[in-house]
Amino acid sequence: MVDQLRETRVFCGFSRVKPKGGSTLTQRKSMLWKREPEFSASWLPAYVVNGEGIFFEFNEEKLKAWESRADVKSRVRALASNSDRVRLHRGLSDVELIPRYVLVHTFAHLMINQLVFDCGYSSAALRERLFLSIGENPMAGVLIYTAAGDSEGTMGGLVRTGEVGNLEPSLIAALDRAKWCSSDPVCMELGEHGQGPGSMNLAACHSCGLLPETACEVFNQFLDRGLVTGTHENPEMGFFGI
Repeated sequence: MVDQLRETRVFCGFSRVKPKGGSTLTQRKSMLWKREPEFSASWLPAYVVNGEGIFFEFNEEKLKAWESRADVKSRVRALASNSDRVRLHRGLSDVELIPRYVLVHTFAHLMINQLVFDCGYSSAALRERLFLSIGENPMAGVLIYTAAGDSEGTMGGLVRTGEVGNLEPSLIAALDRAKWCSSDPVCMELGEHGQGPGSMNLAACHSCGLLPETACEVFNQFLDRGLVTGTHENPEMGFFGI
């Protein structure tokens, strides 16, 4: 549980037509001025908000064993193929899709959709922050948080949901809801090939896994319930499916 947190949000540039479009931070910042000022005057508009959150960390040993499964790799490979096709067509920046990325990202969306019923915040008020990496220092975690511009921050409703006795029912309810979407079997069947803009999601739609875009780091892309709870034909494929 994160009782207090502070987030600094900075406007560091913009893009047109193509989000980011592969441009660097320096290139995006250069679009903010007609003539780039001296360093001492090159400040950026920003504001600080205070809030609270819950951090989830996945068991690395179990995660590695799950990632090594052939059916998991095959499902993520299909999503990565859709992503590569869209990226080349639209000139977007490269994204390396790995099983833990899709798993943790989808888990965050499912938990946020459940927490709105348990903690009282709207889904637009909650956000995700993903912590993912492989290699020498592997990470697999997500911070679900809310923050407000008020000097006192927020009221503690979210972090209180992380207490023992409160979190377990929310977690179980989120996973139970993820097993069957109100749009199933269509949602799960479309997940075999991809759905949404550019087919950038598998088994995830507005009835189960999507959030307001301000709450998501990557605008509701790279989601799949199948990797969380398994598919109807292969429930063991999901990390929580066994």
